[in-house]
Amino acid sequence: MRARTMSPTPTRSRRSRAGMTLIEVIVACSLLAITFTSLTALSIKMAARNRSNAYVEQRTATLFEQVNRVESMPYDSLTKYLIADSVKVGQGYYVWTYTVDAESLSTSGRQRYRKISLTVTPRLEPTSSQTSTIRRFKSPFSNPLNN
Repeated sequence: MRARTMSPTPTRSRRSRAGMTLIEVIVACSLLAITFTSLTALSIKMAARNRSNAYVEQRTATLFEQVNRVESMPYDSLTKYLIADSVKVGQGYYVWTYTVDAESLSTSGRQRYRKISLTVTPRLEPTSSQTSTIRRFKSPFSNPLNN
């Protein structure tokens, strides 16, 4: 008979398990939370910038509306009708004020004009006013081109 030799029992190799460990899940959730937090902060800043741009756009539109009003008024009634007033545009009110200077002569001495300072101020943000100077010339009674 043959003698059996005792061989050590074969060691089983440990199989890697399918799936993720708890620490991997925690790290992934932490990275996701950090990413979403930074994206939220970025979107809040962009929304604030868009809102600020909308206010500037509304103020500029109000300014140009008043510039067109001044340019369409008769020269002799500038001091009579140009007063402070306000209008609601979008979410806020805008106040405009006029300063009409005395009548002046052009450098050639032929035309009379008035300098009008127009200031548009939003009530929501009074420090961000916009000012424009308009030079309104008095139309000549006779135009040398028409003679």
